Amino acid sequence: MNPHDDSNVADSSSNARSPPEGFSVESSSSSATSKISIPSYTKILVPHDGKEASDKALGQAIYLSNLSGAEIVILCIIQDVEKFEGTSVDISQNKITHNQNSFELDIKGELVNIMESKIKQCTEAGSKNKISYGIRTGHVVHEIVKACQETDYDLVIMATTHFDSWLHSIFSETRKIISNIRTPVLIMH
Repeated sequence: MNPHDDSNVADSSSNARSPPEGFSVESSSSSATSKISIPSYTKILVPHDGKEASDKALGQAIYLSNLSGAEIVILCIIQDVEKFEGTSVDISQNKITHNQNSFELDIKGELVNIMESKIKQCTEAGSKNKISYGIRTGHVVHEIVKACQETDYDLVIMATTHFDSWLHSIFSETRKIISNIRTPVLIMH
């Protein structure tokens, strides 16, 4: 054998050779890929407080919704009902079922107009899928956690402004929400 003859040297970087019959070769990258599950979104929750950061979160939701076909649910939580002048809340018992626990909540006025306007803005921005909204009263953390427990959301996209220091991030409402739900959360900063 001539030491300068390269014809008998195997090139390990070449894929030109096939494995002997009965053997299979798996690359480490193909086995790693088979263990990764790609999420499928059907319903995305976006808590919205009316601020620009929440609009950015909504923009991300529109993008992911357009890719996946997911419905977007915009959740508005009111902590102080007196702030919304021109909004009325009517609670009445459903007379068809005669069930004491069956009440109908009807919210009318400026708040509904704001939410309808937000949906229109989403459509104008290019949203192709269903968009709905929910309005709740109470503490933000409790209401978002409750919403995630009541409905099977695939993703929550929310904005935060409290990741500027470790102390703020420990006590932020976003951190409290993440700690109390099992739904994946995308945080916009």
